[in-house]
Amino acid sequence: MTARELTPAEVAAGLRGINDLDLSATQIQALVRNMDASKQKWARIKHNKQEYEEKIQKENEALYFNYPSLFQMHVEDRLDGTFFEMLALKRRIEKGEITPEQATQIVGQKLHQRYIPEHSPPAETQAPTLSYEEYYRQTR
Repeated sequence: MTARELTPAEVAAGLRGINDLDLSATQIQALVRNMDASKQKWARIKHNKQEYEEKIQKENEALYFNYPSLFQMHVEDRLDGTFFEMLALKRRIEKGEITPEQATQIVGQKLHQRYIPEHSPPAETQAPTLSYEEYYRQTR
């Protein structure tokens, strides 16, 4: 699935909510956790996809307008352990432990191992990718 981009109308409507700040990994994770609460709050109308997404969008405008692909993945329950791996890399960049280029290389290697199996170790040596919910259950 391709990354979701905002339409010109959505950008115009969200200009007040779009910022040019580089949020920290902790701030991004907090936005996603806030969206968790919204998803629980509106779970009863999840069968009506349009209304469900509109309600969640209104309560999570910062995430929706500044990180539309992340918002869309989370509203569709497609976030997994990869999200947390990337946040961990962002934290390491923020601490000065690695450069953005090194983080890009690490992500590239992990994705290569995951999606090109003939070049990766046997499946039994690779840890399964946890879903977003499984990750949080393990870390509580």
